[in-house]
Amino acid sequence: MTDQPDAPANAAETRPAMDIPAPEPPREEPRRVERLPGVHLDVKVGGSIVVHFPMLGKKYEGKVVGFEPFSFLIVLARLPQDVLAQASSGTSMVAQHHSGGVVFGFRTELLKHITSPAALLFLGFPDSVDRIVLRKDERVSVNLPGTLSGKYGDQKVMVQDLTPTGCQLTAKIDLKNPLREAQNGDRLVLNLEMACQLPIVSPIELRRVVAEKGLLQMGAQFVEMSPETREQLHSYIGGLLEFMDH
Repeated sequence: MTDQPDAPANAAETRPAMDIPAPEPPREEPRRVERLPGVHLDVKVGGSIVVHFPMLGKKYEGKVVGFEPFSFLIVLARLPQDVLAQASSGTSMVAQHHSGGVVFGFRTELLKHITSPAALLFLGFPDSVDRIVLRKDERVSVNLPGTLSGKYGDQKVMVQDLTPTGCQLTAKIDLKNPLREAQNGDRLVLNLEMACQLPIVSPIELRRVVAEKGLLQMGAQFVEMSPETREQLHSYIGGLLEFMDH
C-alpha cells in the first residue's frame, strides 16, 4: 500500500495571499480656467475687485462703482500715497473680479486716478479674461466672530472655515448654556462679522453637532440665502483664495 502525502492541516494556508490595494485618496478636481474674449467679463457694480501692481509687488482690494462697457471700469480703492505716486497713467496691472461664484482675472492698465471727491481708479476694459468657476467645496480657513440667533437665544460663536455652501462653527458652552441642547436639523440665523465689510446674515441648518471639553463644534449649511448675500459670500471666499494662491 503506497503512502499518500498528508493533506495540509489548513488548506487556506497554502493559498497565496491576495494583495488588496489601498484605496486611492479622492482626487481634487482642478479649477476650470477658461480664456475668453473681454466681452465675457461680467461686471457687477458693488462687487469686490483685487488690483495687483506687479512692478510694485502690491495688492489692494477695492469695489467696482461703475463701468462703461468695453471701455473702462471705475474702482473705488484707497491706495497709499507712495503707491499713487508711482502708479502713473499706463501702469500695467492685474485684476480679479468676483461675480456669482465666478472669478474673472485679467490684465489691464491704469487710465487715470483721482482722489476727489473719492479715491477712484479708472481701468481699461480687458481684451481677454480668464474665467474660473469656484467649486462648491472651496474651503478657506478663517477666524471670524459671529452670533447665532434662534430658539437658543443669541449665542456668540467663532466661524473657523467657510465654503460657498456652509461653515464650521465653534461655541463655548457650560451646563447653563441652552445651546448645549442644539441638534442636527436645527435652523438658526448666523450673523457673521466681516471686519470692514458688511456682515453676512443668513439662515443655517445644523448638519453636525459635537460637544467636547466645554466646546460645541457645529457643521452648518447655508439655507435660503439671498442672492445679494450669496454674491457677498462668493466674493469674500474668492478674494481669500486669490491671496492664498499667490
